[in-house]
Amino acid sequence: KQWYQRRVREVLIVIAAGNLMILYIKLCYGAYQTSQARKENREQVRSYGELSVGGPFELEDTSGNVVSSETLKGKWVLLYFGFTYCPDICPEQMEMMASVVDTVKEEHDIEVVPLMVTIDLERDTPEVLAEYVAEYSPKIIGLRGTEQQVDDVCNHFRCYRSKGQAYDDPNDYILDHTVTQYIIDPEGRTVGYFMSNRNLAERVPILMGH
Repeated sequence: KQWYQRRVREVLIVIAAGNLMILYIKLCYGAYQTSQARKENREQVRSYGELSVGGPFELEDTSGNVVSSETLKGKWVLLYFGFTYCPDICPEQMEMMASVVDTVKEEHDIEVVPLMVTIDLERDTPEVLAEYVAEYSPKIIGLRGTEQQVDDVCNHFRCYRSKGQAYDDPNDYILDHTVTQYIIDPEGRTVGYFMSNRNLAERVPILMGH
């Protein structure tokens, strides 16, 4: 009986050690992913600096208030280009942006202003845009402007957009666009960005790294 109990203890010790090893490997891999994300972000920032991404802009929120690069000075900003009729990519990115903003506030007590600039002025009226952003977070500010204003801010941030073909219904079209969230520091400089494949665990350290 003693021999049996000893064998059971040995087996349990081996299992526990194996679980600890698995946990250690997961923690190391997570740290490696974060390190790589920060390294890649530094490379992105250098590239963006060469391209002069970002710049002055002036748009309006859904209540008609002016929101510009000047009014945002002194605040951290996440900027995203999208449209409310986007079937899947934009909803995912909007949810992710809301999660990043909430996590940074809860864990680091830093306020980040999340902005969504619509690239679909035909369908995204102020009312439609206001209802859309509210579905994801009351903190997200939907922005519109004239065609020229939106063109200008898209050009500043190298945001590609292209209107697809409509078939039966002329209003039933898709817009292809750059799926990127830009990080703007309190001085108004674009200091980094998130590609669409970044998860929450990667985005928060990248933002906090600035």
